[in-house]
Amino acid sequence: MTAAPVRATDGKAGSPALRFANLIGEVLDRIAILIAVSAVVVIFLALMAEVVVRYFTSAGLGWPNEVPSLLFPWLIMGGIVVGAQRGAHIAAEALRSMLDAAKLRLLLMGINLLVAISFAYLAWLSLQVIQITRVQVFPMTGFGQAWAYSSLLFGFGGIALAAVVNLIRVAYAADPRLVHQTETEHMT
Repeated sequence: MTAAPVRATDGKAGSPALRFANLIGEVLDRIAILIAVSAVVVIFLALMAEVVVRYFTSAGLGWPNEVPSLLFPWLIMGGIVVGAQRGAHIAAEALRSMLDAAKLRLLLMGINLLVAISFAYLAWLSLQVIQITRVQVFPMTGFGQAWAYSSLLFGFGGIALAAVVNLIRVAYAADPRLVHQTETEHMT
């Protein structure tokens, strides 16, 4: 006699694998938010410092002009990872509404598996880009351009990890339509 898989009503609780996946998803979400918010704050403060110094001295600091080049890719990748983790990406709902729960589960699991494999490969390729750009240096800050390109590794790896988490959520949800259902207090 084999045990049937434990299905959670919303993909949020249930088996140890699902709880672990949700924990990983929550950590990934918070890290991505921290990266994105930190990038915005640092870019703003650096550019504000440049404006203030230029206003009072008619000469710039120089280095704040390189900060957006270093941190904007991290801001973008942080947002993309949050979107992937929360299922807040563009989706075509027509096919989803025509499928029953079992067929939709298979479709979503296949999509998440394909996304996980594709973005894990892209993350691996980004290591080569980082290696190539390591010798290129920003003149004022002295940071290597690999710092900015490292955001690709975080972004692609984060999307791959989010896809694995979502695959597990879909596998264990009683109704896969409810996995990324927005809670009413977060609706706009």
